[in-house]
Amino acid sequence: MSSKTRFPGFPLFDTAELVHEQAELSTYPDLQAALAALDAGLESVQHDYEITQRFLTRYSDVSGTYNRFRSELQRFLNYTWLIAKRHLSQIDPDVVSSYFNFLKTPPASWVSSGIYPAFTDKDGLRRSNPAWRPMAQRSKELEAPYSVSQASLNASRTALQTFFKYLVSRDHLQRNPLLDVRKRDRNAKPNLNTDQDAAVRRLTDWQWSFLLESLTDLASANPKFERHLFVIVTMKSLFLRVSELAPRPVDRNQMRTPSFGDFRRTIVDGEPYWIYSVFGKGDKTRQVTLPDAYLDYLKRWRAHLGLPSPLPVPGESIPILPSSKGDAIGKRQVQRIYEQAMVATADRMDKQGYTDEAKQLRAIRSETHYLRHTGASQAIEAGGDIRHISEELGHANATFTESVYVNSEQARRRTEGRRRLV
Repeated sequence: MSSKTRFPGFPLFDTAELVHEQAELSTYPDLQAALAALDAGLESVQHDYEITQRFLTRYSDVSGTYNRFRSELQRFLNYTWLIAKRHLSQIDPDVVSSYFNFLKTPPASWVSSGIYPAFTDKDGLRRSNPAWRPMAQRSKELEAPYSVSQASLNASRTALQTFFKYLVSRDHLQRNPLLDVRKRDRNAKPNLNTDQDAAVRRLTDWQWSFLLESLTDLASANPKFERHLFVIVTMKSLFLRVSELAPRPVDRNQMRTPSFGDFRRTIVDGEPYWIYSVFGKGDKTRQVTLPDAYLDYLKRWRAHLGLPSPLPVPGESIPILPSSKGDAIGKRQVQRIYEQAMVATADRMDKQGYTDEAKQLRAIRSETHYLRHTGASQAIEAGGDIRHISEELGHANATFTESVYVNSEQARRRTEGRRRLV
């Protein structure tokens, strides 16, 4: 496992801060020479490098995601060129299957005993680091055999899935090769004590539609439900936690109250957009784009409150969820509004004969994260960029977002299973 063992490949991409400057390679002489020396054909290799570099640049402003994707794609391109003797446009399911098997038992020369930077500074140039390897032994025991966890293989799948989708969208691949790779080829080793179908804490599309329809009808019949409708739609559409709709301490003597001034209209490329600034978990602020369809609910809520303008104006300090005393309702009250909305919808399900569905909704009446999970999952399944949604959720990287909010493979497998004939 020594880093002195000769590795036949080389690092490809620099840090997120420097990847933009790598396009010309003028300050990367070692990388230029290594690419030219490959047997795969310089033109094809350069094209592979350039399209991968452009892909990674898209994620350079999200360091966690960039580092995960960079690590995977440096490894995958070295394998593609050196082991598979292919270039990216020739990738097929057999190559990807072989690659996952390779990850489980890589040659010792591909594994270092520590983590090393890909490039180092020398005389104004970025030189390839000879100690760098595509994989690292993280065990404290130096002689321990290299092993890969299922979580690591899942992260590799996520990175490649996103990359292959990008290649397909650029007509560099005809089809995503991961779609035809057997699941067992992507597994580490079987664990008979693990439930492979992780629980997905989200509403079904039908449950969400029924919830929205029920609250809309209730609010139209009784104004006291207007607040329930607005809270539920806002939490789901803007991926909010309960605490992000209630006042929160920001200092010993200060509270931060969500107000209508947190909604702002902005112009991007000549197009108007509305965003909402969230003071979230870890005292971090993030911005969430308002869906166009959400604006009608925002206008409806403001009309119910008797506010003079249909949409917020700059500097408006009125709390988004005002209390009867004129200040803002607290976290516990927001929680109760959620619970009341779920119970009212479950009662409506019972009346319409959906008894089992009503029981399911009552069982999660205190699980407010279901709305946030539902909104994020539906947005990604509808084709939203996982990087953008990850940012609006406040996550450090997109890999975590997909692992928590999305399970498209499971959904496809279950749908196919339900269609089987008896």
